[in-house]
Amino acid sequence: MSSGDVAIKPIETASELEAVMELYKTQKDVLGFMPDGAFEQRAESRQIFIASESGEIVGYVLFTTNMNYEVRVAHLCVAKHHRRRGIARRLVATLKDAYPTHARIRANCRVDYEAADAWRCLGFKAVRRFTGKKIDGSELIAFSLAISEMPLFDSIEQEADVATVVCDANVVIDIELPKRPSHERSMGLKADWLIDQVALSVTPEIFADLARQEGSLKTAIVDAIDDHWDQVTADHKEVERLLKIVCNVMGSPKDESSKSDQRHIAISAAIEAAAFVTRDGPVIGFRDELFNRLGLRILSPEELVTQHDAVINAHRYEYRELTNSGLERTRVKSTDEFNLEAFLDQQNGEGLRSFRAQLKDMLANPKEWELYRVSSSTNDSVALFSIRVLEGGFRQIFRLRINRTLRGTRLGRVLAEYIADQPLGAWQSDERRIVTITDPNPEPLVMDALSRRGWIQSEEKHARMSLPGIWPKEKLIDELSQLKAEADVGKCAERLLSIVNRNHAAVGSEAETQQIERLIHPGKAAFGHLKTWIVPIRPRWAKELFDFRLWDLSLFDPDTPLVINPDSVFYKKPRNSPTEDVGRILWYVSGEKIKGGGRIRACSALTRRVTGRVKNLYRQFNRFGVYEYQHLIEHFGSPEAEGLAMEFTGTELFRNMLTLDDVNMVLESHGMRRQTFQGALALPAEVFYEIYTRSTEQKA
Repeated sequence: MSSGDVAIKPIETASELEAVMELYKTQKDVLGFMPDGAFEQRAESRQIFIASESGEIVGYVLFTTNMNYEVRVAHLCVAKHHRRRGIARRLVATLKDAYPTHARIRANCRVDYEAADAWRCLGFKAVRRFTGKKIDGSELIAFSLAISEMPLFDSIEQEADVATVVCDANVVIDIELPKRPSHERSMGLKADWLIDQVALSVTPEIFADLARQEGSLKTAIVDAIDDHWDQVTADHKEVERLLKIVCNVMGSPKDESSKSDQRHIAISAAIEAAAFVTRDGPVIGFRDELFNRLGLRILSPEELVTQHDAVINAHRYEYRELTNSGLERTRVKSTDEFNLEAFLDQQNGEGLRSFRAQLKDMLANPKEWELYRVSSSTNDSVALFSIRVLEGGFRQIFRLRINRTLRGTRLGRVLAEYIADQPLGAWQSDERRIVTITDPNPEPLVMDALSRRGWIQSEEKHARMSLPGIWPKEKLIDELSQLKAEADVGKCAERLLSIVNRNHAAVGSEAETQQIERLIHPGKAAFGHLKTWIVPIRPRWAKELFDFRLWDLSLFDPDTPLVINPDSVFYKKPRNSPTEDVGRILWYVSGEKIKGGGRIRACSALTRRVTGRVKNLYRQFNRFGVYEYQHLIEHFGSPEAEGLAMEFTGTELFRNMLTLDDVNMVLESHGMRRQTFQGALALPAEVFYEIYTRSTEQKA
């Protein structure tokens, strides 16, 4: 029997979710422990595809996505009596179709499982082998299947770039002793699909915990820690500083056990761990305040498994670091303004004297060279750029550096994302730019981020283009065909041209059309089916999320010195909201005109929309900062309420901000009703083009 009568679709109903969980239980021994909450979270995120036949769920694939443009499969499960019908192959094909702009699908499998051969039959290739973390010492194979042979957005995951997760003594004991009641639930931390994404660790304080245990237990756990647990170390002064904050939140420790709890937390915060995992109820009771004060997530083992994608992404890109650091970008006037040594690459023989001389030569020729630095309230030497201004909108970034003390830190990682996204500051709607990066000693953090932000590498250079305006397909093809002859961006133009030439009239091609707009940002494609919505937002959140000009209404130049998040999330009630996962957002800022309201002020790319309970949405997206938990409770009324999270990027601030009357005149000219914008409004393509053109046109 073939799989022709089997339907594949995202999970939609509670009964379908229940059926998936029942199917999981029949193969739990192979799949490993997965808490109910993880199934619910993935279902809310539309990250479970089911195969059904005659009302029966006969298979499913449960997965996540990450910032490396990978789809990570946790479960690929087919009912035993429905195997060898091609159902698994169809589930994988559906994944590929659903994520055409991602680079690959990844999965881990034990060497001794029959499924290892099944992955190969599905077209996956073994990319590496590594030791699993199960007690039986199993070996795992990492499998990979390319979604696109030439992905424009790609980042190879570094083996060392895993999230450090610190476990307390009780969780360690649960994992090491199979007879413990919580053993199975804690072993979820060592699931085959998760283990290469986290480094389970302990702090030195665990030995103080174990010293209070009876002899045989202490000996067994100490031996286990020495054998296969990572032990973290932290700067003593930083730990003592953070310990005071922990004590201020939790109160003075009541006993030696409480004292150890607080030291575990302080050490975890000092090393910027992705999470501290515990079952201690009193400790978990303080987690919200500890997160706000320390940026450390405190979770139970089940919560870590359920929220692992949010935790891992937050570990790598905690955008609240930008919000909290008060970063500013300013033009350099003298090399004496900051510490040049912080940007030297001494390992590759770069010397201070020659480095200073190069920068001074640039400063002496301001028509050809622009130097910028990023500073914070506590550090005047955060990042450094030197940019050569060439004819025809070409820009060459000759030096692109981050303070070397920020390597491996949360701030360093998220700063690299900002730099890769906006190396020249805000991309202008009226200026064509072709940018290349030619730093002979590039900052590794930034190089990794470039691959995620649409830069194309050619020999020793990275290139990206900015083609403002609205582009019909043939006009864009002509422009890119001419750019193919340019030595610096020829490869970039060729790769982009291959995407433009695809069939953007086909159903499901919206993500590829959005990919084009990201690569020519702030340009817009006048072809395809990418939808646009006008979305109302209050001034308070507009200024926090993307529009710094609302802080000071005298600032109306998008070339701002303020560093803001390149990516953000906006929460709203699901009713009257965008209905597609990708698209464009025109932001209508409500409120009084005198305070900057009553206008369309910006345009963003909608890259993801997730519906679910408010408490789950916050856990998933709190890495973006700006919103605190109480803000969502005030808006939605309950943590159990249904909400919508809209993730967006590539925000373009308009010079000409159309008023409500202006927008309504455009709507009426196209036969639409006047609006007050109480909810999102879907726009026909021609209406968007007119609003966008008027918002970006040059005024005499």
